[in-house]
Amino acid sequence: ENLKKKEIKIILIALSSLFFLTAVGQTKITAEKAAKEILENTNIQLVDVRTEGEFKTKHLQDAENIDWKDQVNFETKVSELDKSKPVYIYCLSGGRSALAAKKLAALGYEVYDIEGGIVKWEADNLPLAELEESPKSTGMTRKEYNDIIQNNDIVLIDFHATWCPPCQKLAPIIADIQKKYEGKVTVVKIDVDANSQLSKSLGITSIP
Repeated sequence: ENLKKKEIKIILIALSSLFFLTAVGQTKITAEKAAKEILENTNIQLVDVRTEGEFKTKHLQDAENIDWKDQVNFETKVSELDKSKPVYIYCLSGGRSALAAKKLAALGYEVYDIEGGIVKWEADNLPLAELEESPKSTGMTRKEYNDIIQNNDIVLIDFHATWCPPCQKLAPIIADIQKKYEGKVTVVKIDVDANSQLSKSLGITSIP
């Protein structure tokens, strides 16, 4: 019994240490809270880890674009950040920023990962940077989306992104459903990057 108590104590200490390291290294923060703190704290370093193309379409004010997918350039750019100042990081919906935040924390940065990324930021009606040229409307319209829903008995909508690992794992399952229930179920795949306006209007805040 004493041995079991000792083992439990060791486990609790280990878990407490793990929690402490996670807490001081990287922290999840809501979009609303992040917006408030970014406005009040001029020392915050704001990093957008999406691709350059995504960044040019829309981004947060004063954000620096460091593409997570370009690992060589990412490590070079990250080394230029000030470790004495907090880093607030985001992507489209949270997948890439979570990986980037983990890496930055391991390098000794104080990192705050904005939950839900720019998708949640927009859903909460928080301000974005004003672009010199407004992006043209692309992708499926809300009317086209509604027509699909109204004109089919059963519809499976898959909101996804090409860079999203869980979406890639789900793709064969979606394809199998489409083949198995051909003629009975209408399967529609919607890329959130190519259909950003539609995704926003439907309140899509995470993928898949």
